[in-house]
Amino acid sequence: MKEFSIPQWQEILRHNQLDGFDALWELKADWFEPPNQRRGGWSGVVRIELNLPDGGTEAVFVKRQENHTRRTLRHPLRGEPTITSEIRNILALQAAEVPTLEPIFFGERLVGGNRRAILVTRELRGFRPLDLVMQGWLQNGWSDHVLERRELLLVAARVLRKMHSHRLVHNALHPKHLFVRLHECAQPEVRLIDLEKMRRAVTPARAARRDLDSLNRRAGVWSQSDRLRFLEAYLETDRLSGEGRSLWAWLAHRRAVFLRKHINHG
Repeated sequence: MKEFSIPQWQEILRHNQLDGFDALWELKADWFEPPNQRRGGWSGVVRIELNLPDGGTEAVFVKRQENHTRRTLRHPLRGEPTITSEIRNILALQAAEVPTLEPIFFGERLVGGNRRAILVTRELRGFRPLDLVMQGWLQNGWSDHVLERRELLLVAARVLRKMHSHRLVHNALHPKHLFVRLHECAQPEVRLIDLEKMRRAVTPARAARRDLDSLNRRAGVWSQSDRLRFLEAYLETDRLSGEGRSLWAWLAHRRAVFLRKHINHG
């Protein structure tokens, strides 16, 4: 997979003179995030508004990188562009019907000995990171948002359970990697982002322990009841018992150890 674009977006890219790797690589725009200088190369993101042929605009993110690689089982020596891992994982989630980013274009090229890659995705309009949503509720009246918190955590738990049922493990799951859009008269939406490190686990249980541990340790504003309801929703039960209680105890122990280390090194 060296290059592809989603058919319904090809006309839009052409309309904006961005239909191809070279045009996207030469795109001039301010950085949305400062380029990340590591892994022997760089990786940066810009946000642009595409003009639609019939009027209006659509915002997209263009991630470009050069010699920004990571070693994988498929490429243990040379490694592969982290964008290549990301698009493969986006497509894997889509195949599993797990909500995630919407890809528009992907391309990878070797230019003058430099490995370049581009990924264009549609902006998640109206979505915000889960941690920012929860922090907003904490600042504006935590007790006034009990039902909203419960519903949001239920949806998030279902999304993660579905991902893990396909043995897919995010492998770096933080609350900021769950993007959320709230609705007044409908369930919230949750989408997974930042998928460069996602891989397949040996079993769904292995995938679950890795991601639930990471999420639980970093969900700083969650109350104890939030954590319990989330785990019950994930396990599809009204009350923990047996393996559920063991998992709850293990998660609590792991978080306590994490917090002690964080305080000691603070």
